[in-house]
Amino acid sequence: MGKLAIKDTHYNQLKRKVFALLDKQPKGTAKKALNSMRLRWDIYWASGGAFSNASEYHYLNDNHIDSALKQIMREYSR
Repeated sequence: MGKLAIKDTHYNQLKRKVFALLDKQPKGTAKKALNSMRLRWDIYWASGGAFSNASEYHYLNDNHIDSALKQIMREYSR
């Protein structure tokens, strides 16, 4: 897998929020989210949509965020 477009600090911020949310979900949710873009984005928004309005995240587009979400789901599933 190539390098993600998201900065490490922003990735870790998103990861903390997503992991906290996944800890409250049924076991296996992260594995299901790997195959479901809708579920990944539901998790993103439920975790606070970390990058929704701040100008410091202007370099991110939906593809960048979705790639980061996939990686986070892989890490959580291990």
